[in-house]
Amino acid sequence: MCDNKNTKYIGNIYKFYLQEKQNIYSKEICIKYKSICFKIFLALILLFGFINNQLHANALDQEFNGLSSKKTPSQIKEPEESIVNSKDVEVREKDGALQSSELEVIDLYGKSKIEEKIDYSHCASYYKQASINIGNGIYAIKLKDGSIIGYNPTRPKSNNIIKYDPFVGLFLAKGRVDSKYAYELSNIDEYATSRELASAGISGAKPGRFQTHQNGFLKYAKFSVATQKNGVISNICYKIYGLSVGGNGFIEKSYIDRFLSQDKPYYGDIGARFEVIDEDNATFMVQFSDPFFPNNPFKRGDIIISINDIAPKDWAELELLIANLPFDELAQVKIRRGDEIKNLNVKVGRRYGGMLLADSFLERFDFVISNDFVVQKAPKSGPFSKLKRGDKILFINDIDMRYFKIKNTREKNDLLRELFTKIQANQVDFIEQKNANKQKQEILSNASKDIIEQFQSKGDLQDKKNSFYRKLSENIQDFENSEDRITAKTESYDNKNYDINMHSFSGDGVLREKGTFSMHTIYDIYGSNKNDNKKQKRERIKEYEELVEYGGVMTFLIDRQGFQFRVSLE
Repeated sequence: MCDNKNTKYIGNIYKFYLQEKQNIYSKEICIKYKSICFKIFLALILLFGFINNQLHANALDQEFNGLSSKKTPSQIKEPEESIVNSKDVEVREKDGALQSSELEVIDLYGKSKIEEKIDYSHCASYYKQASINIGNGIYAIKLKDGSIIGYNPTRPKSNNIIKYDPFVGLFLAKGRVDSKYAYELSNIDEYATSRELASAGISGAKPGRFQTHQNGFLKYAKFSVATQKNGVISNICYKIYGLSVGGNGFIEKSYIDRFLSQDKPYYGDIGARFEVIDEDNATFMVQFSDPFFPNNPFKRGDIIISINDIAPKDWAELELLIANLPFDELAQVKIRRGDEIKNLNVKVGRRYGGMLLADSFLERFDFVISNDFVVQKAPKSGPFSKLKRGDKILFINDIDMRYFKIKNTREKNDLLRELFTKIQANQVDFIEQKNANKQKQEILSNASKDIIEQFQSKGDLQDKKNSFYRKLSENIQDFENSEDRITAKTESYDNKNYDINMHSFSGDGVLREKGTFSMHTIYDIYGSNKNDNKKQKRERIKEYEELVEYGGVMTFLIDRQGFQFRVSLE
């Protein structure tokens, strides 16, 4: 609103304007007073603008003053006395909320995050009572069953560690927590996904929200705010949904339960490492294949269809499915290789590397090489026992290892797995070619047997000793048993030449100690007992030489104190 003084001033200006307007009767007078009219009109515009701004400012000021009044937040109306300090009130949790004898339901969170804020300081105090420092600033939490668990990427340097899982970093400790406080692990439920939770640890507690489930051993569940290593994600202090690993991640109950249920950490292995190529359709492909895994049938590019008739629906299920396969039992694995569906029987092995551990496929031999391919640790027995600490690996087969400039251990392991996967593919191709050739030989052999039976049946009518048909059948049998019929080329049943010449992946020959039994395949000799192998020495050496030509064996050219020589894996 404007005052009387301003109103009177505006009125006088307006009257003057009307009078001047009446006095303008001609064009000459108009031109004379043109400048005055323009100035008066401009003044009126500025004056009305000032008045409007003043009115708007007054209105905003009144609205702002009204906002400063205190508002009453949502409160529990009855009863008015404090139920927290009442000794007669029993408080319990039910269906994700607190209940008591005085109030039917106490909702700590309310309907609006803005209207009500939760004080999580008591969750931080609870953590201090339910945790223990095992040394070097590493904390562990106590569960209600008495277990003391924690997480660290490497084994903690403490004598109190009872069990440690190097694959995922979980550990079990012994010790004493000087309080009755402990945690109860719970699965992620509807309450956890819809309400505000707390990320609590030794440094305090912060409110936040659950975001995503854990989707693999190292693909942790996600929280909306930062988590402290070995902290907890909780709702009412004692009930927790997981163990924090730092960042925004935490380990869910099912993975902790798996760790606690095992006497020793165990992860099954089928000789392959997989990658996701279509997450929506749960399509997983073999990325790396281990040539040292006994009788490994996998090649890069194989698509997993099912394992023991279970088609994994996501990465977490695939990892758990393989990890939980019983050791030494046969797993039925269905794959797609190109346009062909294959059913494979794989004898389950034990995982030696991966996840938090290095995974170059050499871990099973306790064989360690540096990033510049110098042997740091060599086993006393096995295929790598010929190598010694300090040996410099120059070539693996025809690959010059000096060409690669490795920045870190991960790059080295990836390079080795690439090379080993190529060798493994050659082994699988060799076995498939060998089996295909064997089947064709059986077809030819069965056809020859039919001819022999026909000739022998005709010969029964004559003198067997001098029978032409008998002599012919004996000659055919001699031909069947002769090694001369095993040649590089055989004629197939449809009269086409079938070429089984082996292509070479290795550019160098392989030196073999005189008088030794060379391996027939890499994976067979690692997974078999020599005493049970009834093959003749000549057959073993011949098969080894075929595999060498096919590129399915491994040969190292090394430098040992200035001397270079070749070492083959046998």
